[in-house]
Amino acid sequence: MKRLTAVLDPNGNPMNGINVSDNVDAMVLGVATAEVYTIPTGAKIVRLTGTTPFYVNFGAAAAVPAAEVADGSASILVLTEKTFSIPSGATTIGFISPAASVVTIECFS
Repeated sequence: MKRLTAVLDPNGNPMNGINVSDNVDAMVLGVATAEVYTIPTGAKIVRLTGTTPFYVNFGAAAAVPAAEVADGSASILVLTEKTFSIPSGATTIGFISPAASVVTIECFS
């Protein structure tokens, strides 16, 4: 698994981009159907990209909120793409989407 690095221009200046991971998986999410992904050993950073908005929860099942959640346990909404540092101790990522979606998962060490 590759380390996450910034893309640099020929002068060594950071550009808007990151390197391509050598560990890319995909989840095909059905409408409102929770899925669980096991994080590969050694992964420290994950980039998630979906074809529609989706929710994630590290270390627990994800849920689409049906009411206010004010205790810190709500799932995180990802509109299209987001990069996360994997929380210490998390071995899974829960996914759910209100619409059918394909989510790619790029893992970095």
